[in-house]
Amino acid sequence: MQHRRLLLLGLSLIILMGLFYANTETGAQVIKGPLGEYTWGYFGGSRESQGMSREDVIVREGSCPTGGCVLKLDQVEVRPSRAHKGDTLNLTTVYTILTPEQVALPVTITRVILFQGKVLGQTKSMDSGRLNGSWTQGIDFTLPADARPGVYTLRTKVSTGYNAAQKDVTFEVY
Repeated sequence: MQHRRLLLLGLSLIILMGLFYANTETGAQVIKGPLGEYTWGYFGGSRESQGMSREDVIVREGSCPTGGCVLKLDQVEVRPSRAHKGDTLNLTTVYTILTPEQVALPVTITRVILFQGKVLGQTKSMDSGRLNGSWTQGIDFTLPADARPGVYTLRTKVSTGYNAAQKDVTFEVY
């Protein structure tokens, strides 16, 4: 009976830790800066869907690689591109993976927001295993109520175990 209680207690702790971890996957990002730790913005949940299959990508590209991995960062977008303080933006990334064989590759997507060249916030890396094809991954980002007006940069990096691609896009807060 004691063993069963300890087992249930252990399982309960694991579940609670999982819930805590899941709830910290999104939310305000704590950044270490010159003045200590501070928080800037709120990253919401992410969504990912497949756009084109491996076969469709081979047709689009006109060939299939005989070795290694092709990784293309097709599109990075911030919608809307002009927003008010406190608005929620959708950050969308479209990327393509193509290898000689249909295998799942580890994919990491990282996003960094910069203002006047300084890092303000970074999403937790989105790690997933993806088969060949094109993929769309989006995440919501809520601007802080005290965001300064101006032009911001979203730097998006997609990487696999073989290579990486990066793009910068800008958006305006007014």
